[in-house]
Amino acid sequence: MNALTWNCRQTSPELIAALELLGSEYPISEGEQPNLSFTRTQTPGITCSDGIYQIDWSSISGALRGVGQALAELEASSDRCDFKTFGIMVDCSRNAVMTVDYAKSMLRRLALMGYNQVMLYTEDTYELDSEPAFGILRGAYSAAEIRELDGYAAVLGIELCGCIQTLGHLEVFLRSCGGAEYRDTPGILLVDDEKTYYLIRQMLRFWAENCRSRRIHIGMDEAHDLGRGKFLDRNGYQSNFEIFNRHLSKVSAICAEFGFEPMLWSDMYFRMGSKTHDYYDLDADIPADVRAAIPAASKLVYWDYYHLDCEFYDKMIELHRGLGKEPVMGSGLWTWYRLFYDHGRSVERVLPCLESCRKNQLEEFFFTLWGDNGAYCNFPTVYSGLLWGAELAHGQPADDERLERLSRALKLPSYRETMLASSMNVELPNRENGVGTLSVVLWDDPLLKKGWRSLGLDREALRTDFTGRLDAALSGLPPESYFHQTGTLLLTKVRLTAELESAYRNGDAAGLRKIREHDIPALIALYDEFQRGFREQWRSCYKLNGLETIQVRLGGLCARYRELALRLEEFELGVLPDIPELLPGSGNPRRNPLAERYSDLAFSGCF
Repeated sequence: MNALTWNCRQTSPELIAALELLGSEYPISEGEQPNLSFTRTQTPGITCSDGIYQIDWSSISGALRGVGQALAELEASSDRCDFKTFGIMVDCSRNAVMTVDYAKSMLRRLALMGYNQVMLYTEDTYELDSEPAFGILRGAYSAAEIRELDGYAAVLGIELCGCIQTLGHLEVFLRSCGGAEYRDTPGILLVDDEKTYYLIRQMLRFWAENCRSRRIHIGMDEAHDLGRGKFLDRNGYQSNFEIFNRHLSKVSAICAEFGFEPMLWSDMYFRMGSKTHDYYDLDADIPADVRAAIPAASKLVYWDYYHLDCEFYDKMIELHRGLGKEPVMGSGLWTWYRLFYDHGRSVERVLPCLESCRKNQLEEFFFTLWGDNGAYCNFPTVYSGLLWGAELAHGQPADDERLERLSRALKLPSYRETMLASSMNVELPNRENGVGTLSVVLWDDPLLKKGWRSLGLDREALRTDFTGRLDAALSGLPPESYFHQTGTLLLTKVRLTAELESAYRNGDAAGLRKIREHDIPALIALYDEFQRGFREQWRSCYKLNGLETIQVRLGGLCARYRELALRLEEFELGVLPDIPELLPGSGNPRRNPLAERYSDLAFSGCF
């Protein structure tokens, strides 16, 4: 890592505080013999001559990105970001809420990569004084914590924005006693009720009082059963378009009270206009009066983490513009239903998205980092994707050697090791829904085997491609690493499941005894080891709230393996005539969709 020195008299005052802040972690210091020189210009770049790095910058984020490049001893005569706003959205609503210290660490790294916006996706994970049930036991951010992060981000040239929900996706709060009076359906607020707008006003006041930014994301996506609960009882049937636009107008008016410029996910307009309720229906019919009624101040965010061709993004951008809106693009770095960041799946989708955004000259772009199904993805692995994306967005080559060099200089996890961990994310043939096979294996119940059954004819691919990839990755990873520990657990579980199925089908008493006496205790020990490693990596990033969800899952799996061992013993002794779950043909794999959520895999009835 290159040691850098800057001179106070020769440096713009707006950069000094940022350089001092970065100097708390990186070899960046003030001195009389500087090797960093900053010049404000409209043509950003970084060059080195006689050991002195010349950073041409037009924004704080651009200047700090130049510092990051200099730390890695890299040059680029031109280093302009393709987007005016280039950011990320961090999911803080699926159990994992970053600690303030870790969030600051993340902000430093993002600044050195060139990001200038961070959205915190908080459904109910911030505190409202008027609503004690809002975010209770969820690690909710206090006003003081958001103010602290906002001030820290501002020094680094990063805009901190709230990304909240003002219609749907509020299941956790609405199922509490305190949320019942605001509830239309289990996850959706009751539109047209004054109490609802009182609550939304408190939400917006929280962000207005604690963030500098006058931009806020108000959510409003995937409200599929809008107007179908208490609202329907009160008002009778009304068009979704009518309900949605009326609610958006009221929320936009409250935003205006606080000086906010709102943005919202765009999917509901397309779903309501589609005969199949599909967001990506290119033939969706959105009536002219509906388009005209969309509040002028509201920006639409086009989210798309799925499509593989540039032309599809082109068409969707055109459709958004047909609504009279210049869209903000929300792409995705795949962290959901994954134990590690999935670089392969991200690359296939981000590259055409970026190409289309450049071609269509969009000005605002951000990566979403979702935590669906419990937020168990190892967060540090996504830095490799963020670094890769930043290099592409700034027109730089994103080759492995450059990214490994930058990773070392910016104190990120090894890019090489992250790519090995990412390679464990196997996509089975004919599975296009994005389910992470690692997650299916990790959470699958050893007796119900719903995940194993749903793999159907893909089981052979699992046994060959999956185990082959894991073996290859493990051979290149340090044996003591969390990556290696996780891969060993999953590999062992797949092999045990296959051997159990074979031994039971063939009446192999000796094989079943070996599984009971040796293999199951060994796998439980691996699960215990994984729990310790998982807790350590969680604690390094997040508040401890939410960890209980994963611990209950892992503890339950160990209990189920003990139950499996007991059943095998009872079967061997003749206490049980058979083990129905292990009988051939139990369940039809051809008819079972691939189970993906923990709740899909761990239960056969109510829970």
